[in-house]
Amino acid sequence: AAQRVSHRTSNNKRARTTYEEQASKELDDLDDQCLLLYKSIRSMALEGSQYGDARPLSAVCTSGNIVATGGWSGTIQLWDGKKDTLDVLGRKGMAHEDRIMGMDMMKCRGDEDHMVATASIDLSAKLWHVRRNEDVLMEEDDDDDDNDDDTTTITNTTKNTNTPYTISEAHHLKGHKARLCSVAFHPMKQHVVTTSFDHTWRLWDVETGSQLLLQDGHVKETYGVGMHPDGSLCSTTDFGGVVQVWDLRSGKSACHFLGHAKRVISSEFSPNGFQLATAGDDGTIKIWDLRRRKQFASIPAHTKLITQLRFAQGSGDASEFTGNGQQNGEFLVSSSFDGTVKTWSTRDWKMLSTLRGHEGKVMGVDVLGSSGESSGGGGVRIVTSGYDKTLKLWK
Repeated sequence: AAQRVSHRTSNNKRARTTYEEQASKELDDLDDQCLLLYKSIRSMALEGSQYGDARPLSAVCTSGNIVATGGWSGTIQLWDGKKDTLDVLGRKGMAHEDRIMGMDMMKCRGDEDHMVATASIDLSAKLWHVRRNEDVLMEEDDDDDDNDDDTTTITNTTKNTNTPYTISEAHHLKGHKARLCSVAFHPMKQHVVTTSFDHTWRLWDVETGSQLLLQDGHVKETYGVGMHPDGSLCSTTDFGGVVQVWDLRSGKSACHFLGHAKRVISSEFSPNGFQLATAGDDGTIKIWDLRRRKQFASIPAHTKLITQLRFAQGSGDASEFTGNGQQNGEFLVSSSFDGTVKTWSTRDWKMLSTLRGHEGKVMGVDVLGSSGESSGGGGVRIVTSGYDKTLKLWK
């Protein structure tokens, strides 16, 4: 019996040693991949630029390799993020009656279609279907066959053939009493959140466009919004310098953070799930520890207002960023009215690079995935929109 116990103990030790060696090797591999990623980011340069509108481009977002922009003219445009030329994929003129201030995009389940959400100062938000033209034409042809109307067939099949994608309105979200500021899809893709100068944020159903929740917990104009990766929490910011974190399961405040000296414009959860980044008019980025409910870091990032924060978030593609399909927010990007975009290491919160190219204010920033280049992080791409009316691609 003593020999059997000794044998089992020996096997357990060997198994534990093997596990520790494997875990150590995986961590070393992750560190090596992160170093390659950071080396790539430090050498990033401007690769493409396009004039996007007759008025400033106030918002930009990405889904897969598609880039969407919204501008002060109320127009939505889609761009091909795989190409340095940023070819136009689709356009919707006068999508809103006034400036688009915020937008978000998600890939729909089970197909290549996407959905775009926009928030405008015309007191409304809208949801938009983004579909390939061949899909739209096939549906129209089916409808025409049922109608047996040759004239209608000719008219419909010549629609929307100038660009690969068609943008059509899905829902018009009305209810806010003042201009809207930001919009964000829930990770489960069934809900969308909007913020407004009416001091409220609202939760809407994507499928029906109906309002599900109205929360008026801010005493100043509500601006930024962010969604937790697991969908349980939502963060909102206001012009009083307050950051609120809400439990979406109950609709109640989970905690709040104070520390910004001025208006807080942007809020973004880290993919790791336990950190929240916020920024605004004071030019600083603050990192909040959600577990300890206190400030973790404060970064003097820009000399003027910070317009947007974005963590790099992988989609699970094995070729994306670090090469392991588990890109966990190894860097953060920020855009500012000081005309720069900066990238930050999320390991030590030190600056990796400064991107200069816009003439004037940078209004928005987002991160694209891999462009199919070789491993080592070479496929990382960043897109920015500016007051100079341009969309720019960096890699």
